[in-house]
Amino acid sequence: MSDIQLYLVEADKNKDEAKRLAARSAESLANGNLKLVELIENAGEYINHEDPSMRIKSLAYLADVLEQVAPKVLKGQQRNLLCGFILTRVTDDNEGAGHCARALMALEKLGKWDAETAANIANTFVSDSQTLRDHKLQSERFTILQLLDLLLRNYRKALKDLHNDDHDFLARFITYFDGEKDPRNLMIVFSILQVPMTEWDLGPHAQDLFDSVFNYFPITFKPPPGDPYGITAQDLKGRLQDCISATSDFAPYSFPALLDKLDSSSINTKRDVLAAIKGCVINYEPATISLYSVTLWDSLKFEILNVEEEDLAQAALDILAAVANQLSKVQEGALTAYLKPVIKECNEHLEDAPTKQSQAAGRIINSIARVSPELANTMTKAVLPHLFELFQSSESIAKRRGLIEVLNSLISATKDVSEQWKIHNAEGILVADRAEESALRDWRNEALEAMLRAVVNAPKSEVSFRLFAIAGLIGMVKIPKLLSDGDVSRIIESFTDIIIQERSAANSEVEAAAISGLAVTAHHSPIVTSEKALPTFLAELPDNPSPGSGYERVLEAFTKLSTETQVFDTVVLRLKNKLQAALQQEANITYIHALLMAILFAFSYGSPGTEEGIIKFSYFSDIAKPLLDQALGLAGSDARSLSDHTSTDIIGRISNIILKSQTTHLQNQVLAEYESSFSSFGKDASDAYSKAAVIASLHLNAAFQREALTPESATNLLGALARTANSQSTLPDVQLSALRQTALVVNKFVPPSRLEQSLISTSTDVASLLGQARSAESIILAFSVVKGLLIQGKSNKYTTSYLQSLLELLSDATLGSVAARGFVTILAPDDILSKENHCIVSGLYKQKTFNQTVPAISESSKSASPAVKANYLVALSGILRWLPYSIIENSLATLVLLLLQSLDLQDQTHQDVKSATLASLETIITQNASALFEHASSLISRLLASTASSDNTPQVRKAALRCLTLLPTQFKREAVVPYRRQVVKRLMGCLDDGKRAVRTEAVRCRTAWLSLDQEDSDEE
Repeated sequence: MSDIQLYLVEADKNKDEAKRLAARSAESLANGNLKLVELIENAGEYINHEDPSMRIKSLAYLADVLEQVAPKVLKGQQRNLLCGFILTRVTDDNEGAGHCARALMALEKLGKWDAETAANIANTFVSDSQTLRDHKLQSERFTILQLLDLLLRNYRKALKDLHNDDHDFLARFITYFDGEKDPRNLMIVFSILQVPMTEWDLGPHAQDLFDSVFNYFPITFKPPPGDPYGITAQDLKGRLQDCISATSDFAPYSFPALLDKLDSSSINTKRDVLAAIKGCVINYEPATISLYSVTLWDSLKFEILNVEEEDLAQAALDILAAVANQLSKVQEGALTAYLKPVIKECNEHLEDAPTKQSQAAGRIINSIARVSPELANTMTKAVLPHLFELFQSSESIAKRRGLIEVLNSLISATKDVSEQWKIHNAEGILVADRAEESALRDWRNEALEAMLRAVVNAPKSEVSFRLFAIAGLIGMVKIPKLLSDGDVSRIIESFTDIIIQERSAANSEVEAAAISGLAVTAHHSPIVTSEKALPTFLAELPDNPSPGSGYERVLEAFTKLSTETQVFDTVVLRLKNKLQAALQQEANITYIHALLMAILFAFSYGSPGTEEGIIKFSYFSDIAKPLLDQALGLAGSDARSLSDHTSTDIIGRISNIILKSQTTHLQNQVLAEYESSFSSFGKDASDAYSKAAVIASLHLNAAFQREALTPESATNLLGALARTANSQSTLPDVQLSALRQTALVVNKFVPPSRLEQSLISTSTDVASLLGQARSAESIILAFSVVKGLLIQGKSNKYTTSYLQSLLELLSDATLGSVAARGFVTILAPDDILSKENHCIVSGLYKQKTFNQTVPAISESSKSASPAVKANYLVALSGILRWLPYSIIENSLATLVLLLLQSLDLQDQTHQDVKSATLASLETIITQNASALFEHASSLISRLLASTASSDNTPQVRKAALRCLTLLPTQFKREAVVPYRRQVVKRLMGCLDDGKRAVRTEAVRCRTAWLSLDQEDSDEE
């Protein structure tokens, strides 16, 4: 039997075998064993067969062979012969057209067609005798569309010439695609139609072509679940919108049709309409847009003046701005004609301010003004005279507030276009600045006076009025060359007066806005701010404050000025001097801490000076070192000590920020200077400076690079830390610093090759710490050692055995609870153990910890006695609270039961455990509620029990209510409906909770559960 005969037998039974037979024929063509004429003759017998299925399969054979023919096997004449043969089949027989298209695409890959052949192929398929819908199979239509897409992609000129020569071709072309509904095919249809839309002269066919695509508007397609093709509704919408906006010839049809659909009651339809209109405005010719600009305004303004959905209003605003932008490109008359009714209506709405319409008018003005400097000037000149006339003639604060809100929208727009005032040459060099051309300059005095009066003279109770005025002043400061130094000075004075004179909770919003405003003035006018604000604030900061003096706001405002580099040094130096004055005056420790925190804030969030991208080392020498010396007793006997734990911790943090980015050389200098102080701790536990050294060294050693300490020095440090942490007489703050530093040293300074030796020599190996003489202190120290190793991820042999030893300790009736609390800390975030501090942080340490602990805890808890069961639950909750959901999701079946049991813990010391458990449950409910369906009853009862105010902290009650709130929407309805009355009844007590935050959550929760009743009513 010949290959084609075998192919016809296998085509329906074994497609892979059929493909193999076609490949064999292709190979025979290549090696000369099969002539092309023989191939056609062999196929011809079946291609002309009476049975349609036989004809289709024979054409499939021919297509499969051609798809697998190697390049250069068929000469040009042979390819042309095959093209002619295949096109004859398309003309004579509607069956198998898809395979004919496949065969033609295979031939095109073997050699490009000439223009005549390409046009002939297009004309043959797009004929009067057939349309795409005549082919019943989607796959067949899809293949034909692929062929047409190829023709329009690679033979554009040939098909355009065909259109120019045959005036009926475009009509046939449009009709050919009628009735296609499959989304896969429509994606190609829309792509194909864009070519004639954008490149051909449409003539009398423009409306037909527009209608052919607009018939699909709006797209309502929803992909089926698990759709393998990945086509979304948005994909189709995007292609369709591209078609609608493809050519200005569509404008007479698109704008009326779209605006008509804008009246739809469907929000989604309106979204699609607005997106399509925006595309048309952007892509049509400006001259065309000018014909419809006023019509668009008349229709779109209602979406803004009467907001139905915020995104619809914003889309309409974007369109109005796009229209203005397009009309800016044509004669000025078109833009004037468009803006005239816009400005007229906006000014009319200002007369009724404050209303939603006046707010909307401000948004309209802003959207158009921010298009360009020229439009900003136009809107400013048209709106501000009327606005200030209304402002001056009204004594109503409410009206003035509404007008200032609109003024702010113009100020904001002017700021947005201010960068466009600058003109750069080809090299990027500034050659001109047109800032002085801003029309706002003509009204700056009126605007400044109106806003300053509002800030200074308005009643303190008019918070929103003053906030709008402050926002306007801040906006004016941001506009280049708008205000003089004197103007900025007046603004700064008004802000400082608020901060200094209005120190009350009632005006906290206004004060916060004033503080933010000063940060802006510091950025845009640093010299004026330094000269005006800094002395004023310094005069208000006492050397020794009396109780209730209220310096906090002034200090906050002063410190926030450090966000500007040019002001930073002055701010920090003044804070340091104020701190020394406070120390000399023996100010209370709270004030000392506040000043230190201000310096820390400046370095953390301010803009310190840099050299080659690194914070200047001089800050350590001038600011941090003198403070550090006072903390460690190195400043001389005359200086007041800063060795209290809080002060030392803050100073250490300041030093860390400055030092951690410095070179190894500079870090070594600092280390050498303080090495003797740091080596003293652990020897004299009663010495205040020795205790301070433990805290300070934590932050400095964190800043140093890994090479700073030799293995011997690291081992000695580890031993000193162990002695400090292990001592029962060590104060909690000092012990915590020693524990954190232990993890740091193990992670960063002890090489893995020296690890065992260092741990054994300092008795910090877990075997020693958990030996016969173990204590609560030694157990917690063991967890610190393991934490450093876990995060490092380079000592798996030790961490595995150490974790096993710690897990075994959970069964200890005496110290098991200590071990359980240790597991809470083992994955807890610690900013000391970070890459910024040169630590080694494995990306897998959380996953490894989970794998080595959670399964073991789960298994052991099953057989644990009641006396120690809580230890396992506490440990499990402590680990899970720090893990991302992706790590725990595969173990939910096991974990859910244990988490529910954790909610039964009665001991008041376990409130944090319950809080962490509830956080884990909230994540599970949100991510995979089905894991809890079978436990609905026990979950709901435990959550309700956790809302009881007498037994649980406010944090636990809030967390339980959040979980309960999620259940009606995350669980299957039938799983929660049986409990709704019980839940709603129990929530009545929560509505009377003593904590406002809990009551708020209770209201949300009750609303969610009552909605189940509403659903029942709807169903009835």
